[in-house]
Amino acid sequence: MKITFSKEEFLKQLYPIMSTVSTKNTIPAIEGVLIETLEGGTVRLTSYDMLKGVRAFVENVDIEEAGSYIISANKLLQILKVMPNESQVTVEVDETYHVTISSESSSFSLFAMRGADFPSLPDLTGEKGFAIKGAVLKKIINQTMHSVAQDDIRPILTGAHFTVREGKLSVVSCDSHTLSICSVKCDIADIGSRFSLNESLNVPGHALGELIRLIGDGEEDVKIYLGFKHAIFHVGGVLFFTRLLDGDYIDYSRFIPKEQTIFLTLDKKRLEEGLERAMLIAEEKISGGKSYVKLTLDGNSLTITSNSQGGKVSDEMFCQHEGADLEIGFNCRLLLDCVRAADSEVIRVTMKGATNGITIEPAEKKEDSEFFYMVLPVRMNG
Repeated sequence: MKITFSKEEFLKQLYPIMSTVSTKNTIPAIEGVLIETLEGGTVRLTSYDMLKGVRAFVENVDIEEAGSYIISANKLLQILKVMPNESQVTVEVDETYHVTISSESSSFSLFAMRGADFPSLPDLTGEKGFAIKGAVLKKIINQTMHSVAQDDIRPILTGAHFTVREGKLSVVSCDSHTLSICSVKCDIADIGSRFSLNESLNVPGHALGELIRLIGDGEEDVKIYLGFKHAIFHVGGVLFFTRLLDGDYIDYSRFIPKEQTIFLTLDKKRLEEGLERAMLIAEEKISGGKSYVKLTLDGNSLTITSNSQGGKVSDEMFCQHEGADLEIGFNCRLLLDCVRAADSEVIRVTMKGATNGITIEPAEKKEDSEFFYMVLPVRMNG
């Protein structure tokens, strides 16, 4: 194989590829990028860590000799980054798998593997699919990703549950301590031969962060195809695919409090700022643990406090309050994540007691979007 290309154009497609290059695996091939020459001066790049992968295309490549080889992704990236700017780079692989990467007076040598040694990829077509605005998809993922479990005895909780209905996208996540439910009414286009705009899929959490990075500013539509066990996301000229989580999502509706008796209406930004101050103390790792943050409700006053061996903090704010007074404790970061994600200037918080979960919703409902968060309290000392 011998190809010559623009450094900038190749790097532009190589950067997203790096997100699914494996660095902790016993299979050498998946630590590399699969480089394949196609017709019409196009080179296809693929990375795959056995759970998720990225495929991108470099156009306007001078293909002197066709081929398919695996080259160390990290070494290739490092080499290209130090090549002269705005230069043409030549990659040549001989019959002994010796690779020469050269540009102007610079030249590097390393070794490649056969393209045939790259793991088999899932079917990346899919007969069912839909398209949605990238900005809409990115926003709803950001609103729910914090509640995806990092590690749980129930694997289904390590992902987010997407439901597509005609004109509406809903996402649910739950980590046993918080529950996030967000939905948005939007234009959803049917682009699959077997899609009915009535589908659900469980996307693993490790794929959500990569997807957000690929969406970028969200100006383009994202096309999503559903395969047998995979979802394939077309973002611009990049194809991102991930294995879906098997099984039915939990019946989260049975966890939602039905008989709350305490109701607060308060400024979302003010509560967020108060929790950020409290977290400076609550997050201190002193004597092997973290402090909780305490919310004290007394009339129309809400006071946030946290104490640790390293110090203490107190912050009082105004709220509209109906019901009894209450003291309740939380993991500060979990509560703050839900407040930050709330898409409303004024929020409504409902409670019942010091051992019952609280809910966070918009003070005024919107026609085109909804959010609902639930946070479980922690037991306070004494």
